[in-house]
Amino acid sequence: MLKAPTATGLVAATSAALLLALSSCATPDAVRQFVSTACEATSQFSPFVQDIADSCIRRKLAERPVTEIADSSGAVTAACKEDIDLAPELLGSLKVLTNYFNALHSLASDQAVTYDKEIDSFAANLQAAVGFPAPATDAVKGLAKFLLDSAASGYQRAHLTSALKAADVDVTTLTNTLGRIAGVEYVRDLDNEQDSLKNRYIDAMRSAGHNDALAFLLQRHWAADLATLQKRRGAALSFQAALAKIQGGHHQLALHAGRWSAAELSKELGPFTASLQTLVKNFQVAAF
Repeated sequence: MLKAPTATGLVAATSAALLLALSSCATPDAVRQFVSTACEATSQFSPFVQDIADSCIRRKLAERPVTEIADSSGAVTAACKEDIDLAPELLGSLKVLTNYFNALHSLASDQAVTYDKEIDSFAANLQAAVGFPAPATDAVKGLAKFLLDSAASGYQRAHLTSALKAADVDVTTLTNTLGRIAGVEYVRDLDNEQDSLKNRYIDAMRSAGHNDALAFLLQRHWAADLATLQKRRGAALSFQAALAKIQGGHHQLALHAGRWSAAELSKELGPFTASLQTLVKNFQVAAF
């Protein structure tokens, strides 16, 4: 009598299916290196998410009269509500993307797929917002479904290949959205903050009159604030570039799933992995 497959056997079959889908005879080293580096990169975005709202708050405070002595936190928070409300959606979406690449790494390493189960409820309740439109929310839901299916089911070779290709659309959409938020909108917020802060320092310098000591201190503080903003701007652009590399590497992985040799995998994914590693180091220097 035939025996039902055990859980251990199911995990082994799932892992073997991925390796076969990626290459008929290849060691998965190139895949593991790429997806683990992508996982590391996506896990770095959390400070940017918080600073999107913080930048708005700093800018609004800088726009207050330089001689004002009052508690303006309520008015400033209200003015930045849209950015503050967006943070949980961005953090949750990043968690989904990070868990997705971690799942690929687990499969390529002959390990069972596990993921944060909070993702299921997050994806189910996620709604489109002004800063996070419907295509991005659909992409998050699609990747969350991939995680659920890969953890609960044993994929056949053809099923996994088609799943990777389907997930590529979601990865492209989500990385494009996050890249726009980090490299365009957040950078624009920093530019606006810099302008407001500069004007505040100019007003303070005028108020200082001929007090050279005070003027010197104001100049030093302005230089320090400007350097911090420049670091954050550079880090945001590096993260945007990293997301583009993640997108490109994943697209190559999905496009040629099932038709690559070990040498081809290393040749095609290696440059994406190397670029990602450099970009991760670049945006880690930001001061948050």
